[in-house]
Amino acid sequence: MSELEQDEEYIELKNRFDAYYNERLRPILAQSEAKRHLYQLMFAILVVMGVFFYPAIVAKLLQSDLNEDNSIIGVILGLSCLLIMLLCGPIYEYKKKVKPQIMPDFANFFGSFAYQYEGKIDDLILRQSDLFSEYNQSIGDDYFSGTYDGVYISIGEEKLKLMKKDFRGFDIKKNVFEGVCILFEMNKSFKGRTVVLKDRKLFNAFNKVKGLQNVKLEDICFEKYFEVYSDDQIEARYLLTTGFMERMLKLRDLYEGKSIQFSFYRNMLLLAIPTKQNMFEANSFFRSNLNKKNTDLVFNQFYTIFSIVKLLKLNQKIGM
Repeated sequence: MSELEQDEEYIELKNRFDAYYNERLRPILAQSEAKRHLYQLMFAILVVMGVFFYPAIVAKLLQSDLNEDNSIIGVILGLSCLLIMLLCGPIYEYKKKVKPQIMPDFANFFGSFAYQYEGKIDDLILRQSDLFSEYNQSIGDDYFSGTYDGVYISIGEEKLKLMKKDFRGFDIKKNVFEGVCILFEMNKSFKGRTVVLKDRKLFNAFNKVKGLQNVKLEDICFEKYFEVYSDDQIEARYLLTTGFMERMLKLRDLYEGKSIQFSFYRNMLLLAIPTKQNMFEANSFFRSNLNKKNTDLVFNQFYTIFSIVKLLKLNQKIGM
């Protein structure tokens, strides 16, 4: 049994969720099973067609005159990409139609939330946070916005990429960030900007944020994992109280030491949590939607995110 499953607050909330699941979520998931089977049939047909026709087309191309000018390779690559896109089509369309039917009710167990498939946090907010290096492509997946315990929250799965050309003119792609961004609108506003980045030890020289100064804090443990930058040293120390730093270290442990970074700007706190895990997947394409392991996993993901509000005491108007 995990440490989370031994927590009394978690157990009480999980019991209430199980009742909510049986009453509200399970009937919706049961209805989506028919759609899942339909899209699985479409997927199976495309697979069979690919198995029969793809090798035959490739063999025909290899015997054609295209082979003389080496353009055969490009044609086969293009054909392969087309086949992959066709196979991914039913999976994408299934998620696009089914997730908006279940995820609003899922999130509303915790508070009052709206859901948008392929939505994302405003790009201007992400850029003003100074948490990410240069990027020119932003891709959203699941996006939630609403109120939990009196705090307005936006949650977005984000992929940030930098697309550019090398000296030969070939397109190259750099993954800048992949994970979950959580935006909290707090009960206080800030005059300046304070950015807390992962401590990169000898590479901290590359951590510098334009217009901000490094802030040295007295908490040795916090300084071990984070580097703080701000345009207002006094406000940075007001925000990063001893209690807040202790809670942020607990949050870091909660996410198993991942490279959490966060930023204070205006009345907002933005957390960036990198993860390769595909979050909020209550619906499965290849497994039954009534497999409760899916919903329990998503419940734990939501619980972990919303516990940040109480952990960091964001719902309080007093000092942090």
